[in-house]
Amino acid sequence: MPTIKIQLHQNSETSVELQHDQFNITIDRPVSKGGNGKGLMGGQYMLAGVGGCFCSTLFAAAIARDIQIDGLSVTVSAELSETLPKRFTDISLNVSHDKCSHPEEFSKLLQIAEQGCISVNTVKNGINFEVNS
Repeated sequence: MPTIKIQLHQNSETSVELQHDQFNITIDRPVSKGGNGKGLMGGQYMLAGVGGCFCSTLFAAAIARDIQIDGLSVTVSAELSETLPKRFTDISLNVSHDKCSHPEEFSKLLQIAEQGCISVNTVKNGINFEVNS
């Protein structure tokens, strides 16, 4: 089974940094929550990952079918639990576009992306999780 790894390194008292190829991503807390405000919070990056993975899968499905999409916009919304442990209880994607060369196929592309996206499948079906030292 293939394994995907990323590595985070502390870069301040409240933040870590992911270094990958030619870019860096800082994960921090906002100043209002005791951080330095140097990046999004981890949960926000999780939502960005879900949305980004969905878009990547959508684009791949469109390209495979010779469908051009322009001006894609995806809003990722998540509800936070009111009880402990804090977690996302509902995540939704609102997807729109400015132009699609085959607009009658767009709904089918959304279904393909939802079914094929690794991040969406993980969120929808759950995972085993552990922390080691």
